[in-house]
Amino acid sequence: MNSKRLAEVLALVGSADFASWWKELEQARTENEAAKREWDELLSHEALVESQAEIIQKDAIDTLYRADESEDAAAKAQAEAAELENKSFRAVSEFEQQRFRASESWYRAGASEKELEERRENCRKAPSRKLEGELHALERSHRHLSDQYLREMQRRDRFWEEVEVLWAKSAQVNLMVAEQQVLAKKVRCHAERLFASADDKRKEALALRGKAERAADQVSAAAKKIADSLSSAKQRFGCGVGKDFLYFLEAGNPKGAYCVSLIGDHENYNLELQPLCVYSLDAQLGVSRLEPAHEGVASGPNSSPRLQAAANPPADGEPKTQVA
Repeated sequence: MNSKRLAEVLALVGSADFASWWKELEQARTENEAAKREWDELLSHEALVESQAEIIQKDAIDTLYRADESEDAAAKAQAEAAELENKSFRAVSEFEQQRFRASESWYRAGASEKELEERRENCRKAPSRKLEGELHALERSHRHLSDQYLREMQRRDRFWEEVEVLWAKSAQVNLMVAEQQVLAKKVRCHAERLFASADDKRKEALALRGKAERAADQVSAAAKKIADSLSSAKQRFGCGVGKDFLYFLEAGNPKGAYCVSLIGDHENYNLELQPLCVYSLDAQLGVSRLEPAHEGVASGPNSSPRLQAAANPPADGEPKTQVA
């Protein structure tokens, strides 16, 4: 790191060689910022897509569980329908047996009624105690057979009602089986579409990861260009090189130094920094305590009002020096 007077530092910063170096550095910084922005965007997009893939995958798994539940419900309903069908077969069999018993009771009651009418007719034609006794016995028997017929008919009707109830339940359950089977198929198809969508998202995230890796390489390449540019300043200008400053020892003052700001910063230093502005500083304290570079420090043939004037870099990137 060379010792220089302020006028020499200002002359260096105002030179065409420094302007060319500054343009290279700014271009490298611009490329680095653009690469970082692209990298950050790709990383954010990748994280978003991966998150979407996880959410869709979870939704697909939950949907598949719902399909399994519908299939289980259909299987249970199918088993219930089969059981109801078996019960209805038994109930129909019992109904047929009861209908046969009721028919037999009807035949006996009918025969009893016919015999009772004949006995009444005989009793009217030739009444006698014997005939009257027989008539009373037939009447009691006929009432018993009639009551038995009514009971058998009532039992038959109850059996038939049970058959109808079982048939209604079986029909309802069969309808539920069909609905649950269709629902399970529909939900399973939806789950398959969700799995496919999650797979597409994972493929998209993988492609974004590849782009992000290439963007990271571009960031590294741009950062290397910045580092190379700063490193070349040490050889070209004989200065100490930091990330944001170039340093020169102050000629004739072993404790003093000058720095050239390579950034603009209005918040983090004790002075508001402007790019390419020259500052004085204590060699021990460094940039933690900056002071304006006094023009009185500069002297010699390289000093001129143009070099001492404060100015901003023009639009074409050619720097103009500024004394803080």
